[in-house]
Amino acid sequence: MNRKTHIVFLLIFLLFSCADMETIVDLEVPPHNPVLVLNGLLDTDLSSQVTISHSVGSFSGGRPSFLQNASVLLFKNNSGVFDFIDSLTIDWTDLVYVYYYDNNTGSDSLPMYYYKSSYIPEPGSIYRIDVTHQDYFPVSSTTYIPNDIEINIVEIDTTSNEDKIGLTFSFNDNVNQQNYYRLKIYSSCVKEYENEYGEIEEWGYRGDAEFMSNDPSFPGDIPFEGYTFSGNDVTFTDALFNGQEKTISLDIENYSKPGQNTIGCDTLYIRFSTFSDDTYSYYNSLGDHREKGELGIFGGEVIPVYSNVQNGLGVLISTNAQKIYLKP
Repeated sequence: MNRKTHIVFLLIFLLFSCADMETIVDLEVPPHNPVLVLNGLLDTDLSSQVTISHSVGSFSGGRPSFLQNASVLLFKNNSGVFDFIDSLTIDWTDLVYVYYYDNNTGSDSLPMYYYKSSYIPEPGSIYRIDVTHQDYFPVSSTTYIPNDIEINIVEIDTTSNEDKIGLTFSFNDNVNQQNYYRLKIYSSCVKEYENEYGEIEEWGYRGDAEFMSNDPSFPGDIPFEGYTFSGNDVTFTDALFNGQEKTISLDIENYSKPGQNTIGCDTLYIRFSTFSDDTYSYYNSLGDHREKGELGIFGGEVIPVYSNVQNGLGVLISTNAQKIYLKP
C-alpha cells in the first residue's frame, strides 16, 4: 500500500470517527445591544425615501421591525458644508414588505413603511441622512450621486431580424474615477388582437425586457445561442474601458403574442444607471455573501454585506438613472 492510499484511508477513518462522536460545547453568547438600521436608495428619478428598523441578535430568535417616532433628516453638501434640506416623515399609505430567507424558518417578510420627502436628489451631489430615536444611539450615512452621462444612439435595427430589435449606443467614461453602470430595458404594450375563435381580445405587458449581448464588460458565460450574456439587467464596471468611449451592442427579445411583440410595443426604453462607490460595494458584497457566505461542511468564510451607516447597520446607496426612449 503506497503513501497516497494510506492518506486516503486516514481521511475516511477520521470522517467516520468524527461522525460517531458527539461533542457538546457550552457557548457563551454575549448580549446583543440593538442598533438602528437605516436602508435607503437616493435616485434622481424618485423622491427621497428610507426605512428605519432595529437590529436583533443572531441567536435571539427575534425579528427586526419598523420603528416609529424616529427623526430622519436629509442634508446636502454645499462647498464642504452640509445644509439641511428636509425632514422625512412616515407615509402610512405605503406599506411595503421586505422579503428575506432564514435557514431555520425559510422565507418570510417584514412589514415596513417609508420615511419620505418630496425632495428629488440631484446629480453630482453628496447627501447625508441623520437618524435619531429615543431608544437607540443616533446613526448617520453619506452617499454621492454621480453626474449625468451623455449617451449617443448609434443604431436601432428593427428590420434585420423579426424576433429581435438591435440596439447600439455609446458614451464617454470618466477617466478620473472608477465608474459603475447598470443597464435595464423596459417595455409597455396594450394591444388588441383576434384570437383563434375570431374574437377580439386585449393583451397588455408592462415590465422588464429580455436582452442579449456579447459585450466583454458584461459578466459572461459559455455562449448560448450565440450570446455570452442574457438577462433582464446587467451591472458592470469600466475596468476594460476606463476613460474611453464605450460602445455597447445588444439585441432585445421579442415577446411573442398573437400579432404582438416587443417591437410593436407603445413604449420601449433603456434605463441606464451610474452608481456611486457605495452602491456598487453593497451589491457586490451582497452577491458574494449569497454565493459564499454560508458555512459548509468543511467550514468557510462568512462574507459581510457592505454598510456605510455610522454607529448602526444597513446601507444608504444612490444612483443616477437616465432613460433612453426607443419608442415613442
